[in-house]
Amino acid sequence: MSSARFGLSLCFLFVLSLSAQADAATLYVNCAGKGPLTSIGAALKLVQYLGPSTINVSGACHENVVIQSLDRLTLNALNGASVSDASGGTQDVIDIFDSRDVSINGFTINAAWDGQSGANAIGCGDWSACRLSGNVLQGAAGGAGLDVFQASEATLDGDTLQNNYYGLQVLSASKVREGGASRTITSRNNVRGIDMRRGAFVYLQANITNNSDVGVAVQFQSTLELTSSSITGSGSAGALATQSSFARFTFSTISGNAGSGVILSDLSMGNFGGTTVSGNGATDVVCNPQFAATRGTTTIGGTTNCVEP
Repeated sequence: MSSARFGLSLCFLFVLSLSAQADAATLYVNCAGKGPLTSIGAALKLVQYLGPSTINVSGACHENVVIQSLDRLTLNALNGASVSDASGGTQDVIDIFDSRDVSINGFTINAAWDGQSGANAIGCGDWSACRLSGNVLQGAAGGAGLDVFQASEATLDGDTLQNNYYGLQVLSASKVREGGASRTITSRNNVRGIDMRRGAFVYLQANITNNSDVGVAVQFQSTLELTSSSITGSGSAGALATQSSFARFTFSTISGNAGSGVILSDLSMGNFGGTTVSGNGATDVVCNPQFAATRGTTTIGGTTNCVEP
């Protein structure tokens, strides 16, 4: 080993030792192959026994990252860092399991699809808490930009979810809400912008645009609240609420979708406060059997077959 490399390694170990004594660590990863750490996975091995840890990442990383049973971890992208799938589309780019307070900030996450698997850009599962801010999640043609499942929770703040099958997918009593500076998220050019099932909850400010199927699907006793949001350019309905679900739209606009603006069916309810639903390709708000319910359709400015007492 050259004296320069030996000195650099000693310096790195000394800094890590100091961090460990303080029950914290700040590490730097350079995926361009310069420095002692050249992958996020290698850095995770070093911080797994420490307290609150920050990993600052530069360069274009090609790896599939698993964050498991880690708490209070922050990944920061420096100078436009990216993480791209290295599995041929069979695995999520970043998986988070059994971890609390994991923050991912400013990355471009490039997923892939093998034609069969439902790999995601980021998966957040097994009771995890995931905080995203300013990321671009793309390329999961068979999965989701962000998949939140198994009673996990996530926050989004100014993130963009594009060119996936689902921009955002929320399942199995999981919750997603706005976080950080409460910046509007964008879900565009996916098949579905947001897909919710089995008791999921979503509360966001979102621009949901140019998705080829339904802009938002709220299913199986799920709850959606969109405020100061828009749903436009969907290839089908703007929003669908079915199977005892609830969709609330506040100070939002739902227009320019190929099908109806909002479809409610099977014991589901819609609420429209200060929201415009008009200019869609079919009846703007549709109440289908069985026993849909609405409040506020008299103020939407468009057409409806819903009857309110």
